[in-house]
Amino acid sequence: MVVTAPPERGARIAIVEAATLLAERAEPLARLRELSNSSGSQFEAAYAPLLAAFADYVQRLPAEGAPTLLDARLDRAAAVLARRRGMILPPGADPERAAREADAWTYALFGLALLRGLSGALAPWAVALWAADGRSLGRWRPHAEPRGLSRVKGAAAYTAGPNDAPPGADWTPLVAGALLPAPGLNWLWREPGVMAVWQHALIAADLPAEIGGLFDGHRVAA
Repeated sequence: MVVTAPPERGARIAIVEAATLLAERAEPLARLRELSNSSGSQFEAAYAPLLAAFADYVQRLPAEGAPTLLDARLDRAAAVLARRRGMILPPGADPERAAREADAWTYALFGLALLRGLSGALAPWAVALWAADGRSLGRWRPHAEPRGLSRVKGAAAYTAGPNDAPPGADWTPLVAGALLPAPGLNWLWREPGVMAVWQHALIAADLPAEIGGLFDGHRVAA
Protein backbone atom coordinates (compact mmCIF):
# COMPACT_ATOMS: atom_id res chain seq x y z
CA MET A 1 0.00 0.00 0.00
CA VAL A 2 1.26 3.47 -0.88
CA VAL A 3 1.76 5.49 2.29
CA THR A 4 2.39 8.88 0.69
CA ALA A 5 -0.13 11.04 -1.16
CA PRO A 6 0.34 11.39 -4.93
CA PRO A 7 2.23 14.58 -5.85
CA GLU A 8 0.32 17.55 -7.18
CA ARG A 9 0.64 18.08 -10.91
CA GLY A 10 3.29 20.71 -11.59
CA ALA A 11 4.79 20.55 -8.09
CA ARG A 12 8.56 20.32 -7.75
CA ILE A 13 9.31 16.79 -6.54
CA ALA A 14 12.58 15.62 -5.01
CA ILE A 15 14.41 12.76 -6.73
CA VAL A 16 14.85 10.00 -4.16
CA GLU A 17 16.50 6.59 -3.99
CA ALA A 18 14.64 3.55 -5.23
CA ALA A 19 14.75 2.06 -1.73
CA THR A 20 12.63 4.94 -0.47
CA LEU A 21 10.04 4.53 -3.20
CA LEU A 22 9.84 0.78 -2.77
CA ALA A 23 9.66 0.96 1.03
CA GLU A 24 6.47 2.99 0.61
CA ARG A 25 5.06 0.08 -1.38
CA ALA A 26 5.91 -2.89 0.81
CA GLU A 27 2.51 -4.54 0.42
CA PRO A 28 2.38 -4.69 -3.40
CA LEU A 29 6.02 -5.78 -3.48
CA ALA A 30 5.31 -8.64 -1.11
CA ARG A 31 2.42 -9.64 -3.36
CA LEU A 32 4.70 -9.62 -6.42
CA ARG A 33 7.26 -11.76 -4.62
CA GLU A 34 4.54 -14.30 -3.86
CA LEU A 35 3.11 -14.26 -7.38
CA SER A 36 6.53 -14.68 -8.99
CA ASN A 37 6.75 -18.17 -7.50
CA SER A 38 10.53 -17.72 -7.54
CA SER A 39 13.08 -18.74 -4.96
CA GLY A 40 14.54 -16.10 -2.68
CA SER A 41 17.81 -16.12 -4.58
CA GLN A 42 16.04 -15.85 -7.96
CA PHE A 43 13.96 -12.91 -6.79
CA GLU A 44 16.94 -11.04 -5.37
CA ALA A 45 19.06 -11.67 -8.47
CA ALA A 46 16.55 -10.81 -11.21
CA TYR A 47 13.31 -9.34 -9.92
CA ALA A 48 14.54 -6.99 -7.19
CA PRO A 49 17.15 -5.21 -9.38
CA LEU A 50 14.58 -4.58 -12.10
CA LEU A 51 12.12 -3.21 -9.56
CA ALA A 52 14.79 -0.90 -8.17
CA ALA A 53 15.90 0.24 -11.62
CA PHE A 54 12.32 0.91 -12.67
CA ALA A 55 11.59 2.88 -9.49
CA ASP A 56 14.79 4.88 -10.04
CA TYR A 57 13.63 5.55 -13.57
CA VAL A 58 10.04 6.73 -13.04
CA GLN A 59 10.28 8.12 -9.49
CA ARG A 60 6.84 9.65 -8.76
CA LEU A 61 5.91 10.61 -12.31
CA PRO A 62 2.14 10.78 -12.81
CA ALA A 63 -0.17 8.32 -14.51
CA GLU A 64 -3.82 8.36 -15.42
CA GLY A 65 -5.94 6.30 -13.04
CA ALA A 66 -3.24 5.72 -10.41
CA PRO A 67 -1.32 7.82 -7.89
CA THR A 68 1.87 7.43 -9.94
CA LEU A 69 3.20 5.51 -12.92
CA LEU A 70 5.14 3.30 -10.51
CA ASP A 71 1.91 2.32 -8.75
CA ALA A 72 0.16 1.71 -12.06
CA ARG A 73 2.88 -0.62 -13.30
CA LEU A 74 3.16 -2.54 -10.02
CA ASP A 75 -0.59 -3.07 -10.17
CA ARG A 76 -0.36 -4.28 -13.76
CA ALA A 77 2.48 -6.67 -12.90
CA ALA A 78 0.45 -8.20 -10.08
CA ALA A 79 -2.60 -8.63 -12.33
CA VAL A 80 -0.57 -10.27 -15.09
CA LEU A 81 1.27 -12.65 -12.76
CA ALA A 82 -1.99 -13.61 -11.07
CA ARG A 83 -3.47 -14.57 -14.45
CA ARG A 84 -0.30 -16.42 -15.37
CA ARG A 85 -0.76 -18.90 -12.48
CA GLY A 86 -1.91 -22.25 -13.76
CA MET A 87 -1.42 -21.27 -17.41
CA ILE A 88 0.85 -23.38 -19.62
CA LEU A 89 3.28 -21.34 -21.69
CA PRO A 90 3.72 -21.50 -24.54
CA PRO A 91 0.18 -22.78 -25.15
CA GLY A 92 0.20 -26.42 -26.12
CA ALA A 93 3.77 -27.06 -24.98
CA ASP A 94 4.66 -30.53 -23.80
CA PRO A 95 5.09 -30.86 -20.02
CA GLU A 96 8.89 -31.04 -20.18
CA ARG A 97 9.22 -27.82 -22.15
CA ALA A 98 6.58 -26.02 -20.09
CA ALA A 99 8.39 -26.92 -16.87
CA ARG A 100 11.81 -25.92 -18.24
CA GLU A 101 10.62 -22.52 -19.47
CA ALA A 102 8.14 -21.72 -16.70
CA ASP A 103 10.35 -19.39 -14.66
CA ALA A 104 11.60 -17.54 -17.75
CA TRP A 105 8.03 -16.95 -18.95
CA THR A 106 7.02 -15.57 -15.56
CA TYR A 107 9.99 -13.23 -15.51
CA ALA A 108 9.33 -12.06 -19.07
CA LEU A 109 5.73 -11.27 -18.19
CA PHE A 110 6.83 -9.38 -15.10
CA GLY A 111 9.31 -7.32 -17.10
CA LEU A 112 6.79 -6.56 -19.83
CA ALA A 113 4.20 -5.48 -17.28
CA LEU A 114 6.67 -2.90 -15.96
CA LEU A 115 8.28 -1.77 -19.19
CA ARG A 116 6.05 -2.31 -22.22
CA GLY A 117 4.65 0.91 -23.64
CA LEU A 118 6.73 3.12 -21.36
CA SER A 119 7.38 5.62 -24.14
CA GLY A 120 3.66 6.08 -24.69
CA ALA A 121 2.95 6.34 -20.97
CA LEU A 122 5.42 9.21 -20.58
CA ALA A 123 4.58 10.99 -23.84
CA PRO A 124 1.85 13.20 -22.26
CA TRP A 125 4.34 14.69 -19.78
CA ALA A 126 7.04 17.31 -20.16
CA VAL A 127 9.50 16.69 -17.33
CA ALA A 128 11.70 19.61 -16.27
CA LEU A 129 14.78 19.00 -14.12
CA TRP A 130 16.17 21.16 -11.32
CA ALA A 131 19.47 21.24 -9.46
CA ALA A 132 19.69 21.29 -5.67
CA ASP A 133 20.35 25.05 -5.74
CA GLY A 134 17.20 25.67 -7.78
CA ARG A 135 18.86 26.04 -11.20
CA SER A 136 16.93 24.77 -14.18
CA LEU A 137 18.64 21.86 -15.95
CA GLY A 138 16.25 21.82 -18.87
CA ARG A 139 13.93 19.07 -19.95
CA TRP A 140 14.51 15.37 -19.38
CA ARG A 141 15.09 13.45 -22.60
CA PRO A 142 14.21 9.81 -21.88
CA HIS A 143 15.69 8.49 -25.12
CA ALA A 144 19.05 10.16 -24.37
CA GLU A 145 19.10 9.34 -20.65
CA PRO A 146 17.58 5.85 -20.60
CA ARG A 147 18.47 5.03 -17.00
CA GLY A 148 15.97 7.56 -15.77
CA LEU A 149 15.57 10.61 -13.60
CA SER A 150 17.80 9.47 -10.77
CA ARG A 151 20.78 9.07 -13.10
CA VAL A 152 20.72 12.56 -14.64
CA LYS A 153 23.87 14.36 -13.51
CA GLY A 154 23.15 17.19 -11.08
CA ALA A 155 19.37 16.65 -11.01
CA ALA A 156 17.79 16.87 -7.56
CA ALA A 157 14.13 17.50 -8.39
CA TYR A 158 11.69 17.56 -11.27
CA THR A 159 8.31 18.87 -12.32
CA ALA A 160 5.85 17.20 -14.68
CA GLY A 161 3.41 19.18 -16.80
CA PRO A 162 1.45 18.66 -20.01
CA ASN A 163 3.58 17.97 -23.07
CA ASP A 164 2.49 19.79 -26.21
CA ALA A 165 5.09 18.15 -28.44
CA PRO A 166 3.95 15.31 -30.72
CA PRO A 167 5.05 11.81 -29.68
CA GLY A 168 8.37 10.74 -31.15
CA ALA A 169 9.76 7.31 -31.92
CA ASP A 170 9.14 4.55 -29.40
CA TRP A 171 12.27 4.36 -27.24
CA THR A 172 10.92 1.65 -24.91
CA PRO A 173 13.32 -1.10 -26.10
CA LEU A 174 16.28 1.18 -25.40
CA VAL A 175 15.13 1.73 -21.82
CA ALA A 176 14.36 -1.96 -21.34
CA GLY A 177 17.91 -2.81 -22.35
CA ALA A 178 19.29 -0.25 -19.90
CA LEU A 179 17.16 -1.35 -16.95
CA LEU A 180 17.07 -5.12 -17.30
CA PRO A 181 19.66 -6.68 -14.95
CA ALA A 182 22.21 -9.09 -16.37
CA PRO A 183 20.80 -12.16 -14.54
CA GLY A 184 17.36 -11.40 -15.95
CA LEU A 185 18.67 -10.93 -19.48
CA ASN A 186 20.67 -14.15 -19.24
CA TRP A 187 17.56 -15.93 -18.04
CA LEU A 188 15.67 -14.85 -21.16
CA TRP A 189 18.56 -15.61 -23.52
CA ARG A 190 18.67 -19.22 -22.30
CA GLU A 191 15.15 -19.76 -23.64
CA PRO A 192 15.01 -18.57 -27.27
CA GLY A 193 11.24 -18.98 -27.54
CA VAL A 194 10.66 -16.76 -24.52
CA MET A 195 13.22 -14.23 -25.73
CA ALA A 196 11.50 -13.98 -29.13
CA VAL A 197 8.17 -13.18 -27.49
CA TRP A 198 9.84 -10.65 -25.16
CA GLN A 199 11.50 -8.80 -28.03
CA HIS A 200 8.35 -8.77 -30.14
CA ALA A 201 6.16 -7.58 -27.26
CA LEU A 202 8.44 -4.62 -26.55
CA ILE A 203 8.06 -3.14 -30.03
CA ALA A 204 4.73 -4.37 -31.43
CA ALA A 205 1.44 -2.52 -31.12
CA ASP A 206 -0.31 -5.80 -30.36
CA LEU A 207 0.94 -8.38 -27.93
CA PRO A 208 1.95 -11.82 -29.25
CA ALA A 209 -0.93 -14.29 -29.18
CA GLU A 210 0.81 -16.44 -26.57
CA ILE A 211 0.46 -13.78 -23.87
CA GLY A 212 -2.17 -11.31 -25.09
CA GLY A 213 -4.93 -12.55 -22.82
CA LEU A 214 -2.77 -12.09 -19.73
CA PHE A 215 -2.76 -8.32 -20.22
CA ASP A 216 -6.52 -7.90 -20.81
CA GLY A 217 -7.76 -4.83 -18.99
CA HIS A 218 -4.22 -3.45 -18.67
CA ARG A 219 -3.53 -2.44 -22.29
CA VAL A 220 -1.27 0.55 -22.77
CA ALA A 221 -0.04 2.40 -25.79
CA ALA A 222 2.95 0.62 -27.29
